[in-house]
Amino acid sequence: MKVRATRPAEVASDTPVSPPRPRTVAVGVVSTLLDGPGVAAALELSSVSLAEAQDALRSGACDAILLDGDLPAEDLNGFLERAGETLRPGRPVVLVVVNEARRTGVSAEFIDHVDDFVNAMRGEEALLARLRNALRARATVHELQRKNEELQAVNARALAMARRMSEELRLAAQLQRSLMPPHVVHARLDLAREFLPMREIGGDYFDVIPLGPERIAIALGDVMGKGVSAALLAGTLKAGLRSQIQSAGTTPCETVARLNRLFWEVTPKGLFASLFFGIVDLEHGVLEYVNAGHDYPFVVRTDGRVEDLDAGGTVLGLLETATYQRARVPLAREDVLVMYTDGVTDRTSAGDEAFGLDRLKAAALRSRRDSARISLYSILGEVQGWAGSAAAQDDMTLVVARTT
Repeated sequence: MKVRATRPAEVASDTPVSPPRPRTVAVGVVSTLLDGPGVAAALELSSVSLAEAQDALRSGACDAILLDGDLPAEDLNGFLERAGETLRPGRPVVLVVVNEARRTGVSAEFIDHVDDFVNAMRGEEALLARLRNALRARATVHELQRKNEELQAVNARALAMARRMSEELRLAAQLQRSLMPPHVVHARLDLAREFLPMREIGGDYFDVIPLGPERIAIALGDVMGKGVSAALLAGTLKAGLRSQIQSAGTTPCETVARLNRLFWEVTPKGLFASLFFGIVDLEHGVLEYVNAGHDYPFVVRTDGRVEDLDAGGTVLGLLETATYQRARVPLAREDVLVMYTDGVTDRTSAGDEAFGLDRLKAAALRSRRDSARISLYSILGEVQGWAGSAAAQDDMTLVVARTT
């Protein structure tokens, strides 16, 4: 094997170090192109046999391979077939040096395996320029491939994280729904409810707590925000209310005042929740309630009158020492209590118009003689029909309770 290359002389440590010369092997290339001083200075060049070039190709022992276009077509195409396409990772640059007056033996099917064709008649400067361009292009391709691999790895990690988060949210949604109170079965009260979170989990809160054979506590709340943070605060609200109800002898307004103080202490400043808390006394036909800043529930009377339940005070968590007033309203047989969160009335149509409280009351009036479950889904059907294809912007909870 004839080597036309010299190692760079050792230089003093303070002398700038030139970039390494590309390791280049040449197979049968026109000798006049390889003997010039420019080639020797620019390349770490070796003249090798075709078999040795194939070994260098497999081992990656060179940066570039120069092939004589006058090699037998069988040898030339066999080598290019082994080399593979130019974008194959780790493959050296392959240039075919041709004589302007002769036709190369490269078959059409292997044209894409050649990085460039160089006209031997144009001299060493043309050869070096084309080789530098091919090496720069290859370096760019390799860098893009490396970046692409990094992006694919990042994307794979992001997808794995998204799958974990999706599974955790699915489990959280199951947990949140499992914490919803069971359906109430009572001879004097027909109650139905539906919770429709905008995301997997939401910040609406609903609870039903039996206080005796004929007394039932009902609570409906809406925590500021959406998603996981709102769901956590809704859980805090539920646990706090249940703990306060256990205190014997407390009135609804005292219960809500204590809950407000607790919520104010444990939640980040600036966050709050609305709450409607009522106790239905079925024996005496009375609803005693406190409305802490919640959208007004209403009672639909048998004669078609609608009465808002608006007595109470401000939202929970806004003022540490907030006080609340309670109110009492009669509940006659077949009266209908409708409780909701603002996701119901704020549901917009395709024209961005809200469903609104008036439409909600009208829908409740039309279905007041139906069972609680039929009435609830009739109302929700009207809400969905109003919204059409427009997406929900908030959690929705609707409760219908009918005395029997």
